[in-house]
Amino acid sequence: MDKRSRYFQTIAHRFFEQRGAPFFLSSKEVDLIAKWEKMEIPLRVVLEGIKSSFENYRMRSGRKGKILSLAFCNPHVFKAYDLYRERKVGDIRKPEKMDNKKERMEFAVKRFLEFSSDKIGYLRGIYSRVQKMASQGIIDEEELEHLEREIEELLLKNASNEVREEIKKEVEVRYRFKDDEEFSRIFRIKLVKYVREKYKIPHISLYYY
Repeated sequence: MDKRSRYFQTIAHRFFEQRGAPFFLSSKEVDLIAKWEKMEIPLRVVLEGIKSSFENYRMRSGRKGKILSLAFCNPHVFKAYDLYRERKVGDIRKPEKMDNKKERMEFAVKRFLEFSSDKIGYLRGIYSRVQKMASQGIIDEEELEHLEREIEELLLKNASNEVREEIKKEVEVRYRFKDDEEFSRIFRIKLVKYVREKYKIPHISLYYY
């Protein structure tokens, strides 16, 4: 997957995780992502904006319905981008908040490596790599996003047929999907979430911290 495709797919994936169904983007939403990319807004900044959009929405009293469009996140993405540019000026020190995120992620990785089940031993290589990066003070957020996707692919690849059938039936019963592509997106998200929760598999993307 090239960098541009990863940019689009990661943003869409995170948005679907937060919003839920429908698991597809409108043409306007695709155009919006293209606009962020053209402005060279870093992926992690967009993800931070999406996260803060949903957190802010959930804290508001008297809210009705749910966020339906990615456009709702646009103001928060731009706010996150403004803060990012401010931090870049002088680049004197790393923000304390980001340091805290890294510490929480490092602790989660350490705990996972200590107590994870042998049934998901196929993930130890990636988590050991992340732990080594952290110990050396090398935390590349773009690389963490890439490894996050690798983890999801491994979870999908190694899921048992029994679990796959269980999630497939759930998706068919609970969701309306317009085509096979949308079904595949829903299935992937639900399956990955199920396995992560069952085995307490932590995220490594700082987006989640």
